Amino acid sequence: MSLLSRTAPARTVFVMGFALLLLGARSASATHEVDHRYTVWGEIQYEDNTPAAEVVIQLLVKGGEVLGEVKTDRNGRYRIAMHLHNEDLYKVFDMRANNVTRKVRILFNANDRKTERGQRVDLIIKRKSALETSETPTQ
Repeated sequence: MSLLSRTAPARTVFVMGFALLLLGARSASATHEVDHRYTVWGEIQYEDNTPAAEVVIQLLVKGGEVLGEVKTDRNGRYRIAMHLHNEDLYKVFDMRANNVTRKVRILFNANDRKTERGQRVDLIIKRKSALETSETPTQ
């Protein structure tokens, strides 16, 4: 009998091993090589300078195809990693949050294959009014 089996129940060992396996698989599949990864990050605030928490941020290419989508955290911060190639240099995508769309040009040094590629994009947005929401009012 091994020391591990004497000190921890088999179920605990299995659960811990499975959790480590999932963590390893998640980090390996969620990243790209530095020269293929482009990260857009920033903060979203309302006009009164309060953080825009839980707001959906979308990165869209021409034609409306979604490159990435994420919700802001409670501080209005977000981070989206995209898979891009050198051919994507200078292309423009739309960044959408609530009622604001901003054009963003992809910029990086195509010869630098070691430095993280990306840019910060901050937005100030309006709160959605009752007329702009998709919810049906109840009486």
